[in-house]
Formats: sequence, structure tokens, C-alpha cells
Amino acid sequence: MPPNSPDSDIPSSSSFQVGTTGPGRPTCPPHGGSHCTASRHALRGVPSGLTSGLKSALRFALPGAAAVLAATSCDKPAGPPPKAIFPDDKTPVVATVGDVAVTYRNLQRIAAQNAYDLADPKQAELALRDAVNFETLAKEALARGYDQDPEIRHYVRTQAVQKLLLETVDSKETAPAPPTEDELRAYFESHKKEFTPPTLARGQILALLKRKGQETEFAQKLEAVKNAIAAKELPFGELVNRLSDDPAAKQYAGVTNWIVSGEENKLYPPAVLEAVFAAKDTTAIAGPIEHNDWVYFVKLHERRDGAATAYEQAKGRIAQQMQRSKRLDSYNRFVETLGKATKVETFPDKVREAATAGQKPSDGPPMGPVSLPKK
Repeated sequence: MPPNSPDSDIPSSSSFQVGTTGPGRPTCPPHGGSHCTASRHALRGVPSGLTSGLKSALRFALPGAAAVLAATSCDKPAGPPPKAIFPDDKTPVVATVGDVAVTYRNLQRIAAQNAYDLADPKQAELALRDAVNFETLAKEALARGYDQDPEIRHYVRTQAVQKLLLETVDSKETAPAPPTEDELRAYFESHKKEFTPPTLARGQILALLKRKGQETEFAQKLEAVKNAIAAKELPFGELVNRLSDDPAAKQYAGVTNWIVSGEENKLYPPAVLEAVFAAKDTTAIAGPIEHNDWVYFVKLHERRDGAATAYEQAKGRIAQQMQRSKRLDSYNRFVETLGKATKVETFPDKVREAATAGQKPSDGPPMGPVSLPKK
């Protein structure tokens, strides 16, 4: 390699053996320096095919890591060689932290998460630093027993279930086939109501309340409302403000919120709702409509008719619904099959007791991913 090459100060794999007293054991300098030959040891086996950016990163990052490793590696018997986290990882080892080998694959994952460019020396140095920092922290976390923490173990179980479902229910081999064109059209024809927005309307309502002992006064008031409506001298909203016995309605001249056709309404009886939607225009006034102690006069204020959705517009939504339904069937069958090999007991009475006592239920197992990652 030419002396001015950017990689000229990266020792070759053969030079990493210099200064060792045994296989895999670096020699500490006589003056007790912190670097000794640990950086060379950590670089052993790095192939020349790595990017120059990563090699430069190794040149800058490893002396600091070597200072840490030297304190634990000098004058101690050599242990087993560091191993990669993933057994099938055959990419180059670019650093070691204790018994863990940091590989180029680790750097690629970190680079993807942080948008690092490993061809850039500075960014490669950041990726290497992050990888070493992570493994250093992971080593300490394991030493403290955090991997046995119930919350951590529950999270691991959750991830394991997700992986199980991805490789079984949602695998390419077993995932349900997309619905055919005939299935989509048949679903649309039998569920047209789902793809037609409901008709909405707002009414204008004058309500009179019959009070016990005031029958004569009520009859006079009712007659006055009828005469005023027939005379058409005052706007209907003005009649509501003057004569309605519903104080809340007076604030808005009797205009209701949007009412959905075919749905019950807690404020008004069915006969009143029917009169709102039966009105042909916003001028006619229906009534009197009697219900319990109330008498209503009803007028249409505004109406919005739901327009049916065309098949081509609804097709995508139908496909999603059918695919979810098929996936749920596959999921249920898979769980049912597994359940046959395991004794399962449920205690719904205890659920009711806990709910009554206000106890918060614990998190249950996941059903699976909502959206599947692309492979």
C-alpha cells in the first residue's frame, strides 16, 4: 500500500500479531499505558474491502475503546473469542466489547436508523461509536439483571408472539389470498347500505308541556300556536322563542343538531324524527304530535341526502375489509389449534369482580401487527 494512501496507517492483519504473548492476548506496554496493543487486537481480521470511511472511523474510535478494554484484558487469561449477536452474521468484525463482536451488519442497522453514510469517515465514526456504546450499555444492563425484569420479559414475549404470527398466520405461504373480483362485487351488492352515507337532517321544533292542574292554560296556549302557524305572520323560529316550553331550544330558535335517518334520538320521540325526514321542503310545519306530556310542532330546517358510493370507489375499502376478515379467521384457527394442546381455563366471574372493584386489567397478548412489513 502506498505510504500516502488513506488506509496506510491501518495495520495489515499480519501486523496485528506483533506484541502478543499468546493467541488472542495483547501485551501491555512496560510503562503501563492504557492503549497497549488492544486497538490492534480489536482490528484483527478486518478485511481490506471495508469502505475507507469505516476504516478511518476505526482509526479514530478504537484507541478510546482500547483504553477501556486494556484495563480488563491485560494480565488476564484469554477467554473465548467474541461472538456476533446473530449466529448467521458473517460480516466483518469491526470492534469488540467484552465477549460481543460488533459486526458490519450492526453498523448497517445503526446507519439505517440514524441515516448515517458509512462511506463518510465522520459518519462511520459516529456509527461505530453508537454501536460500541450500545453494547457497553447492554453488557451493564445484563450484569444488573434487567433482562429478568417482568416488564422486559413481557415485552420480549410480545415481540416473540409478533414474530410467531409473521412466520405463520401472515407468512407468504399461509396468508389468505386476496379476494377475487367476483367476491368483491358480491360483497358490495349484499352490503350496499354500508357504502351509502345516511341521510342527515336538522329540524326546527316547538315543544309544549302539559302540566297537571294547568290544562286550561295549556289548551289556550296550544290554540294560540295553531292560530299563529296558520296566520304565517311570524317566522317559526320567533314562535319557538315566544311560546316553546323547552328552554334549551329557545337558545337556537328550536333548531336541532344533525339527526341521522333511521337512528334513535334521546331528545325526541320517533314520531317527531319521522316528521322531520318526511317533510318535502323547509316551509311545511307538521303537528301537533303528542308524546307523553309533550306536544310538538315540527319543521324541516336543513337536509342532506346520502349519495350511494359507486362500486369502483368502494372496491379498495371492500378488499381491506375482506382481507382483514380472512386474516382474523386464519388467526382464530391457528390459536384454536394451539389451544388443543394446552389446558385453558377462563374465569369471567373474577373479571367482573375486578372490574367492579375498579382494578385496571393487565395487558393481554397481541393479536398481531396491524400492517405487515414488506419483505
